[in-house]
Amino acid sequence: MKEHSLGVLTGPVLIFGGAYSNFDALQALRAEADRRGIPASNVICCGDTPGYCAEPQECLDLLEDWGCPAIAGNVETNLVNGTDDCGCGFGDGSRCDMFAKLWYTYAAKNVAERNLTFMAKMPDVLRFEYAGKKVAVLHGSPDHQSEFVWRSTDAEKKAAWGAAAGADIVVGGHSGLPFAEVIHSSADPNPTPTPPRGEGTSSNLQPATCNLQLATCNLLWLNAGVIGMPANDGTPETWFLTLNDANGLDFNFHRLSYDHRAAKAKMIEDRRLPVSYAATLTTGIWDNTEIMPTAEEKREGLPLDPQTLKAEADPAHYNLTLHPAAAPNQAASLSKQSLPLSNLKKMNQYADPKDLKSFGKIAEWQEEMGEKFFDYYSTVTEGDSALTAREKALIALAVSHAIQCSYCIEAYTTNSLQSGADEEQMMEAVHVAAAVKAGTTLIYARQMQRQVDKVTM
Repeated sequence: MKEHSLGVLTGPVLIFGGAYSNFDALQALRAEADRRGIPASNVICCGDTPGYCAEPQECLDLLEDWGCPAIAGNVETNLVNGTDDCGCGFGDGSRCDMFAKLWYTYAAKNVAERNLTFMAKMPDVLRFEYAGKKVAVLHGSPDHQSEFVWRSTDAEKKAAWGAAAGADIVVGGHSGLPFAEVIHSSADPNPTPTPPRGEGTSSNLQPATCNLQLATCNLLWLNAGVIGMPANDGTPETWFLTLNDANGLDFNFHRLSYDHRAAKAKMIEDRRLPVSYAATLTTGIWDNTEIMPTAEEKREGLPLDPQTLKAEADPAHYNLTLHPAAAPNQAASLSKQSLPLSNLKKMNQYADPKDLKSFGKIAEWQEEMGEKFFDYYSTVTEGDSALTAREKALIALAVSHAIQCSYCIEAYTTNSLQSGADEEQMMEAVHVAAAVKAGTTLIYARQMQRQVDKVTM
């Protein structure tokens, strides 16, 4: 891995990940840094600047002109190397894989030579010293640039990665969700307890101003989240992170508001990009959760809270009473996140919309057959052959209505839009299905008539 040292940093530091070709979000982030008086030298990008959205060249140009330190994510690395894949390791035929082929191809065709030169110079790891601590900024893990590291990822793994990185603090990227976790020393006789994986923390906390000295822990692992896509929490806002050394070490998560409707409109305007990902910019819900562990998946639609994210790093450290000045809705948000997430699931629901998002997992119990199915499925349904992609999507949409499969209707409505079909064509396809289905009912009237003749004659 290529490494670069920034030396010693002091004063506020702003860290962000995943601009994802979302130029509107990146512009808003730069304006926020300026508002806070944070110079470019103290603004750090965790990679994946090009990607899902509509303006990869504009984002890379802005980042280079801004002059803030940035590492390469897997998208930058693969674009520079000229590979035909984003390098995330999505399963063949999965929704992630299908959509990655769209946005990655779009990004590859819409970056300039200047951008490739800029990305080729990016290090894989940035190092600096801050508040007396050694900090390493990387994209995935020291083992692999595309490693997905989550809050629920085993703490022992994080501890080993932190040791491999030679850091007191690791700032990661790639997974898209903000989190913080203190990894306590196994030699510590009184380690701070951590909450069960996938559940919220106690709501007994106030806006924390005390500082995390890391006196009894090996490692602090941080993920700033990303600014280019929401955090699957049902809001269109995205996330970034700040560090502060005014009185020891402190960190805070922040929401980023930007013109998400403008960013969405740019994606929809160019049908070469995933329409489903465009919708995510306003709904705040990911199209699929194929790569997401169960603990994180359970939090879908629950608005994240900066204080709760911070408190989850080390719950006992922030075991304070809720500040009386806290807004009622803030207290409600904290309380809601404190509920065991299993209690928030709707019961008695046989068809779960989330199943569509994890369709790729059907291969897990029979990998060979699953792979054969997805190979066949993608061959039949994707791309132009004797039928165009648009014709295939409309046929699939009509069949979906005829067999009344809610999963299929949702998927092929999106696919029809994605392939260039308009609303009139889609409704006409449904009418064709309805007419054929009506005909299949009426044709059996002949059997009825023949039976009547047989009985009465």
